Amino acid sequence: MIKKIFFFQLLLSFLLLNTSAQEKYVMNLKQMLEFAKQNNYEIKKANLEKLKSDQKIKEVRGNGLPQIESTVEYKDYLKLPTMILPGELAGTPGSDLQLSFGTKYNLDAGASLSQLLFSLNYLRGLQVVKKASEIRSLQQEKAKIEMIQLLVNEYYSLMAIYKNLEIIESNLESLGQTRTKTRHLVEGGLALKTNLTRIDLNLANLQTQKDQVLAGIELQENNLKYIIGLDVNSELVVDTTNISQLFSNNELTISKKTNNDVQLENLTEIKLLNENIELNKLQIKQTRAEALPYIAAFASHTYQAQRKEFNFTDSSKDWFGVSVVGFTATIPIFSGLSNKAKVKTEKLKLLNTQDQKEHALSGLKMQFMNALMQYNTSVKNCIVQQQNIDLAKEIKDQEELKYNEGQSTLTDLLIAEQDLRSAEINYVQNFISMKQAEVDLLKSEGILEFHEF
Repeated sequence: MIKKIFFFQLLLSFLLLNTSAQEKYVMNLKQMLEFAKQNNYEIKKANLEKLKSDQKIKEVRGNGLPQIESTVEYKDYLKLPTMILPGELAGTPGSDLQLSFGTKYNLDAGASLSQLLFSLNYLRGLQVVKKASEIRSLQQEKAKIEMIQLLVNEYYSLMAIYKNLEIIESNLESLGQTRTKTRHLVEGGLALKTNLTRIDLNLANLQTQKDQVLAGIELQENNLKYIIGLDVNSELVVDTTNISQLFSNNELTISKKTNNDVQLENLTEIKLLNENIELNKLQIKQTRAEALPYIAAFASHTYQAQRKEFNFTDSSKDWFGVSVVGFTATIPIFSGLSNKAKVKTEKLKLLNTQDQKEHALSGLKMQFMNALMQYNTSVKNCIVQQQNIDLAKEIKDQEELKYNEGQSTLTDLLIAEQDLRSAEINYVQNFISMKQAEVDLLKSEGILEFHEF
């Protein structure tokens, strides 16, 4: 018994600890955007790529700075080298002399310095990595813009679900009041009991819809948590205090923008492709520079010690120094036409990037047109749905009044309530489609990053 109590205490402690360890975040849209700029996976990935490109600049630049290295070489000849000399040197013509030379123990220690004096390949390579770093900066900007677009659209989808929840709860409350009135009518013999059953059936259906909406809220908040880079074990609660303000926007205006209003060259996608075109051109120049001469200077100083015995620490023994300075010029003559093939490959890459730009310009223009069309269509639908809501509400109020006075049937009242609910939900869907189209429109114009949400 004591063991069981101890086990349950331990289990309870673990659950309490786990619950307290779950961190809770309450955020509005602006706070989520700020959090995502630091924690979104794609943004962090782009930031790391930029850091890597900055280090690559330092790496390539270092190749043109002085290179200093030291070497130590120790040799223990187990058998000394043999040299064959003509016998004439020793007065024995016609024979060979086999002489061993050198000492058993040898130690060389020295340092060398080299400095690149001229290399067009090096200069072009440095330009290439600097251009690559500029491209990484644009990719950072692109990742941030795409994150904003995705996050804001998902946020609006969540607001639509919350608004639908509000509509359903209002319907539940209204239908509950109708049930109370009907119950009194049934008790007074003025209505059939089946009317209560029909109302209960509608209440059950609405409760099912509410449960589905609540599940949708949790799912959507998980999506937002993933987008902003929040730990999966943390709890995200989205602040909905401005939901009424969001949906109370009565200034629904058709956009007068045209295709001529968007400057595609200012879009990050086109800037990226322009930078890639410049990179391709630099890569062509760099590849051509590989076939050009380069010049370097060098200097070295080495100390040598040769001993018949292992006594290198003996200061009375001599060390012999060797110093050298010089220049080296490497002149490529023939590389089997490989350099020519490399240049051709880089030119093909340039053509491919130029084609990508032309294709992107068409695609981005189409995106702008589609977003503009979707926005204006949604605005028109919202205006119609606002009128439908007013009409449906008027009909519902009339049917409710007539039902209370016994001049209308329950069926007419339930249909009127359903029509009102459908009109309200349709308005919410069209309104959110309009807001999401507005986000896409801002992105296609290149001003999404500067928009105040």
